[in-house]
Amino acid sequence: MNVCASCFNDIELKSFIETHSKDKGRCDFCYDNDVEVVDLYELRDFFSEFFYLFIDDPDGEIFIDLIARDWNLFSHKSDGKVLLSEVLLLLACANYDPEKKVKYMPEIVESISYWEKLKLDLKWNRRFLTDISEIFDLGWDSYFNEQIVLPNETELYRARIHKNAGDIAFKVDEMGSPLKEKAASGRANPLGIPYLYLCKSIDTTFYEIRATFLDEISIGKFVIMFDHELVLVDFTEEVSAFKNMGTLMEYAKSRLLKKYISYDLSKPLRRYDSELEYIPTQFICEFIRYITGTDGIIFNSSLHQGGKNIVLFEQEKVVCVSVEKHQVTNVHIGFKASE
Repeated sequence: MNVCASCFNDIELKSFIETHSKDKGRCDFCYDNDVEVVDLYELRDFFSEFFYLFIDDPDGEIFIDLIARDWNLFSHKSDGKVLLSEVLLLLACANYDPEKKVKYMPEIVESISYWEKLKLDLKWNRRFLTDISEIFDLGWDSYFNEQIVLPNETELYRARIHKNAGDIAFKVDEMGSPLKEKAASGRANPLGIPYLYLCKSIDTTFYEIRATFLDEISIGKFVIMFDHELVLVDFTEEVSAFKNMGTLMEYAKSRLLKKYISYDLSKPLRRYDSELEYIPTQFICEFIRYITGTDGIIFNSSLHQGGKNIVLFEQEKVVCVSVEKHQVTNVHIGFKASE
């Protein structure tokens, strides 16, 4: 059966189909005509390795739903269930039902579940003398090697809310990270250890500081200094199982672990939450800082769709070059029923 690139979301898989197609034809899954297609058999090796990540489990999750949630493999254009069923048949799987219940291999579960165990241990058992040997045994130190580099003159932004209406904009030297004596606990930084929290867009800064109607805000524009660059551990990389053929087991552990850490990094603290919730992410940022030697981390904003946040462990490589004062003129609040 023929399949086309439009049936998938995985960028590398789409590219493979487009470059390895020998001719155009009709896709047997989305029914597009005159498109680049390959025989589904050509994807057999990839799916064989990919399916090895899962085992049948009557108490697990529905297979097609788990793939959609964690891997975003199939596009809306194709019927993912039909395509998955055909692949299962192709591989002669004993159970080719795309809605069968599965879970990840024990090796994967062991690695990613340790994050929850570590969070509890840091909050309630041991904080300053945590045994990190298991982290190395699980290979976590290698999972933070996916890094991006921001070149000099990259523009980044930070916002500060004014305490009083009518105050003038903050000065450029007031937009950096606070003094150690004034550094409160943050999602990434411990009490007394200041990090610099930045965003890649001005819009995201308003969401991250939870600006409300008529708030007056100073927005500082930062640039990376000449002859410098920022090396950041990347929690935002585009998921691609196909790109990681041959090392999919390790990639799955890395991908899923960083997904859960990123969720905790971006999760806003509610007014009735304890600052104890910060401790696990503070720990992992300190681990990243000293193990990788990078300048910081980049992760997705949970408050602004498409927004990206950056945390710098030191601020010596960036400088605030200008500050503009803004006022919030409109706020939209979404809500849902809650028990």
